[in-house]
Order: sequence, then structure tokens, then C-alpha cells
Amino acid sequence: MSPPSKLDRFDALIPSEPWVNPWQADGSYRCDIGLLESLLGVAVGSSQRSGVVAGAADVWAAEELRRAGFDDDEVWPRRSLPRVLPRDVRNFVQQALTKDLRQRVEARYGVAGAKNALPAEAHVMGRAYSKQSDVLIASWTAGVELLISTKTMLSSYQKNLRNRFEEGYGDAKNLRGRHPMAALGFLFVAGADIPDTSLAFAVDMLRKLIAERDVYDCACLLVIDGAAGVEEENLGDTRPVDGEPAALRVLSGADSDAGGEVTAPPEDASTQQQVGSVSVRLDRVPDDLAPGQFFKALICGALDRMPVTIYPTVRERRAFAAT
Repeated sequence: MSPPSKLDRFDALIPSEPWVNPWQADGSYRCDIGLLESLLGVAVGSSQRSGVVAGAADVWAAEELRRAGFDDDEVWPRRSLPRVLPRDVRNFVQQALTKDLRQRVEARYGVAGAKNALPAEAHVMGRAYSKQSDVLIASWTAGVELLISTKTMLSSYQKNLRNRFEEGYGDAKNLRGRHPMAALGFLFVAGADIPDTSLAFAVDMLRKLIAERDVYDCACLLVIDGAAGVEEENLGDTRPVDGEPAALRVLSGADSDAGGEVTAPPEDASTQQQVGSVSVRLDRVPDDLAPGQFFKALICGALDRMPVTIYPTVRERRAFAAT
């Protein structure tokens, strides 16, 4: 069987009946910030290198897409194993097999030999290199339809902030070069202890990441209070962000795509299960980088680039709120 996923710890926090229409009558999108804070509470006590904060942000973003009307299984990571289940495989198993055979096939989803078709993480090919995607909707017929890239920084802002955005900019060019029609979003998570100069730099960089047609369609800034990171070693550009300063850590090798985090050995069970109090500081985020604006732009971009018959539930929920 496949080893436990770092996302498993969040499963119990996902509501079994989560749907409340996020679309508002004025056309805006209202996110479930309470769910995000609950998921981030699991990250309290974990190191930044563990990737738990990034995992919480990914699970939350995937849930927001489901609330908007995207099919539960088509949004990766899924709510349960396998986290990646291609749409066509799901349709074949659910519609073309008898009940008994379907149950037998589904029971084999977690075996080691299934990982090539049902991987634990979704990777997509860019123009220059393959990239792990943090939140993804894709199909064999349309390719990448919607993708969110998540990066986190909870410490070492002056040393590492610049390189994080260099990495994000390169990823955008790589992805857009092969998937020009995809709706691409960049989600950046910072700690509430980020200095004002570093926060101003991050805001400026996020806006630059969406200023050109061949980068991201939209960007989101989340400032969180309560999930402190540990000090990281210095790598890359060391100039501070305030006046040609600062840098963001560039990850190397296979670890560079781990949701903006370096993959590390699992922490002990007591740390993994610790739940604390985390608050999302929306007051420190400009309106154009707020989560509601982010999901509205991302989802509307995906709808605009697909035929009107695609994503009917998303379209219906948006239209219903406006009536």
C-alpha cells in the first residue's frame, strides 16, 4: 500500500457537506477563511521544511474550487487517496464497470503498482521542465485547465524573499510556455512577523507576477499569524529587500517543487497532530491580492477559456447568486 500522505492529517477537518455558494450577488467571491484557519492550525509546531503549511494552503484552495462548483474528483489534490485521479479513469471505473468489479478496482487504487497512473502528486510538463503542481484541474483532452502554485515563507524574509519570487517567475514562464490557455494562479503565504519593508517588496513582486500576459493570471497574498517558521539557512541572493536587499530561498533538485517547501522526514506523531490557533490577517493584504479577488479572477479565467458547456455547475452557481 502507498505510504501515508502529508495531506492525510487534514482530512478530518474537511466538512462532509461543505457547500455554501461562495458567489455573492454583486459578483464577488467570498472565501471560507474559517476553514483555512482550521487547516493551518494543524501546522502549529511543525517546521517550515515539513511542508505542512503549504499542504494546508493547497487543501484549502482545492476546497474553494469545489465550493465554486468544480467536480470533487477533478480537483487535485482529492479529498482522499488517490490524491490524483484522472477524469477519464474515474469515468471509466464509475460508468463502464459492474458494481462488483468497480469495488475491486477501487480497492487497488493504493497498491504500489498503481502509482504511475495514480501518483501521489500531480506533475505537469512545462516548456523547459516538469513541474509539480500544488492544485490542479486537468484532462487528457484539454490538458492543464487550471493550476495554482503555492509558495510559503515564514521566516528569513530578508535573506530569502527575493529568490522565492525569482523561482515563481521562472515557473510561470515555464508553465505558460506550454499551457497558454490554462488559468494560472500564484498563492503566496507569509508569516505575520514579516517586516513592513519585506511585505511591501512581496506585494510589489506579486503584482509584477501578473502584469505580463505570459505569467500568472492572478496572485494571492495570505498573511498568517500563529504558525511560526524556523530560521532557514541562507541560499542564493542575500541582498536585503529594502533597497536592493533580500532574497528568497531557491530549492534544489527534486525538492524544489514541494509546494514551496523542502520535503523532510515526517515529524513525530505528537507534532503532526498538534492543533493550534492561527489567524489570517486580511487587514495586511491589498484588495487586488485578497483571496476573494484571487479566486474570482482564477475561476472566471478558466470559464472564459472553455466552451460554455464545460463546468456547468460552476456557471450555474455564479449565475444563481446574481439573480
